[in-house]
Formats: sequence, C-alpha cells, structure tokens
Amino acid sequence: DTARALEDRGAVRLDALFPFGAEGTTDWLHAAALAFGVDELTFRSVVAPGRERATRALEKVRARLDGKSIFFFPDSQLEVPLARFLSRELGMIPLEVGTPYLHRTHLAKELVLLPSSTLLSEGQDVDRQLDRCRDARPDLSVCGLGLANPLEMEGLTTKWSIELVFSPVHGFEQAADLAELFARPMNRRDRLSDAIVPNRPSRREAATCN
Repeated sequence: DTARALEDRGAVRLDALFPFGAEGTTDWLHAAALAFGVDELTFRSVVAPGRERATRALEKVRARLDGKSIFFFPDSQLEVPLARFLSRELGMIPLEVGTPYLHRTHLAKELVLLPSSTLLSEGQDVDRQLDRCRDARPDLSVCGLGLANPLEMEGLTTKWSIELVFSPVHGFEQAADLAELFARPMNRRDRLSDAIVPNRPSRREAATCN
C-alpha cells in the first residue's frame, strides 16, 4: 500500500535486489547509480573495494554454511531476499521459503535467483508448514519465538526471525554479520552436542592418555 501510494504521487521505484551480501548490495547501489546517471566505470571503481571486503568476509562463514539446508517460516517478509543471499553467496539449500505476503513485482529479481527446487509458500498455514518442516528435517529453521522452543525440543535447530529485523544486516560492511546470524545456531548446537556426549574424556584426561 505504501509503495502504491508513493507511485501514485509520482515516486519512481528502483528495481533492485535487497542490499544483503556482496551481490545484493552491488545490485542495489547499481540501480541508484543508473537512476542518477553515474557512469559504469565510475560505479565499478567506487564499489569494488567494498564488494571485495564483503566477499572475503563471507568466505570465512561459507565453510560453515555451505551445503546446509534451511527452512523459512513466514514472519518478516525478508525471507525471499535472505534465501537468495544464503543460497548464492553461502551455498545453503533453501528447502522452503515462507513469507506472510509475496509481492511478485517487487521481488521479481529475487525470485528468479532462487533455486528451482525451492518451495515458495505465502500466508500463515502453520500446521501444514510445521508438518513439512518436520518431514524435511532441515539443518536450520528460521521462525518466530513461538515456534522456536517446540522445534528445538524436537531436535531441530532454529534461528529467531526477529533478530533479522532489528540487527544491522544491510550493505557490504554488514554482510559477514548477517551470515554469522545463521551460523551461530549451528555452532551452538555443535557445542551443546559435544558437551553432552557420555563418557567423553576431558581435555586433561585425553592429554594424559596420549
């Protein structure tokens, strides 16, 4: 409604990816550069250092997330661009991307970059989404607080979607911070799993045995 009202008053919407990660931020800035008549050579030279920093920073996190599956429950309406970022820049596999409302015009550039195998779901049909999530057993489920604890009790690793709304995650400088938000729950799971392994010797005991 806001976008429609602004366009009715003469505003021009710049079609671009959300500024998540190196790819999304570059595309977002490029749309602005084109609109303001910045020549391509100048744009590329200005953007290159930031993009390179973001790409290098993301490589450190990619090793943790590459090949891991992820399931998005509908919550923030950021699910589609986040899935694109995680898939293309970090190698994650988005099994299902649920969103409260899917604006296909505004998200057209994002949608074509999602893997063809990704299931898109719109609206709140939580019971069916929970069934699909339980069947899929993803490595990470992104959901609201009300679903996180029950899913954790069932052995699924979760990420609170609310953090993605309030955390600074846009642009080149925040690309690695955004990626870390998805790596931390799995790191936590691994640490907890290691801590509860029965009869595991302590480091001191292991050193003595060696």
